[in-house]
Amino acid sequence: MTRFWFLLSMLAFPVAHYLVFTVYVNFQTVLYSFKRWNAYTGNIDWVGFSNYRTIVENLFSDPPFRHAFVNTFLWIGLNVLVLVPASLMVAYILSKKVRLHHFYRIVYFFPSILSIVIVTMVFSFMVNPNMGIVNPILGALGLESWQRAWLGNPDTALPTVFFYCVWAGIGMNCAILMGAISRIPQEMYEVGKLDGITKAREITTIVIPLIWPTISTLVIIGTSAAFTVFLQSQLLTNGGPNFVTNTAALQIVNLVREAEYGVASAFGLLLALVGFAVTWTIKRFLDRRQGPEY
Repeated sequence: MTRFWFLLSMLAFPVAHYLVFTVYVNFQTVLYSFKRWNAYTGNIDWVGFSNYRTIVENLFSDPPFRHAFVNTFLWIGLNVLVLVPASLMVAYILSKKVRLHHFYRIVYFFPSILSIVIVTMVFSFMVNPNMGIVNPILGALGLESWQRAWLGNPDTALPTVFFYCVWAGIGMNCAILMGAISRIPQEMYEVGKLDGITKAREITTIVIPLIWPTISTLVIIGTSAAFTVFLQSQLLTNGGPNFVTNTAALQIVNLVREAEYGVASAFGLLLALVGFAVTWTIKRFLDRRQGPEY
C-alpha cells in the first residue's frame, strides 16, 4: 500500500500537468478554431470553417501570411541543408584535434549556452549600420559598396537572420555530432588509411554512415523546429521590414496580440498538420538509409 501511495504522489503532478496544459489546452484550441472572439464585447460566436477559409485566402493575398508560410519552408532548408552539414564539417575538423581545438570548441559552443536575448542583442549591435562593427570592417577592406542596413533592407534582412541562426545554432549541433564521432572505433580510420582514402572520402564512407542515426535525429529536430521558430525574427526585426522575415509561429503570436484568437487557433492547427506531414515524410525518407550499429 505504501508503494501505491508513493507512486501516486510522484505521478499526480506530471499527469495533472499533462491533462491541463496539453490535453485541455489543445482541446480548447480546436474549439476556438471554429469560433470568433470579439475582444471588445466578449462575445464568442460559432463560425464553422470561416477561420480556416480566412487563412487559406490570406496565404495567397496577404503579405504577412504569405511570407510566414514561405519562410517556414525556407527555414527547413536552412536547418537541414545548411546548418546540419556545416555542423558536421566543423565537428569533423575539431575531432581531428587541430591546433587550439579546445578554444574553437568554446567559441562555437558559447552562443548556445547564453540567453537567446543576449545573443540576439549582441548580433543586432554587430550589424547595426551606425554603431556596429560589420560595416566599418567592410569599409576598411575597401568594400564600401557592401555596406548597408543589414536588418533594415528587405533584400538582406532574411539572409542576415538566417546567418544569425546558423551562427547561434551551430555550437549545439557540433557538440552532439562530436559526441557521435568520438564513438567511432579508431580501427575504422586505420582501415581507411590502409585503403588510401582521402579526408573527403573518410567523411562520406566512414563518418557519415557510422553517425547516420545522430544526423537523422538532427534533421528531424531541425525540420520540426522550423514550424515553431519565432524569437529570432521577433527579436531581430519583429518580422520586418515589409514582413520579409515573418514566420508562421510569429504570425500566430501577432494574431493573438490582435485578439484574433479564432484565426490564431486555426492557423496553429493547420501549421501542426503541415508540420507533422513534412516531418513524417522526411523521417520515412531518412529511415530508408539506416546506419550500421557499432
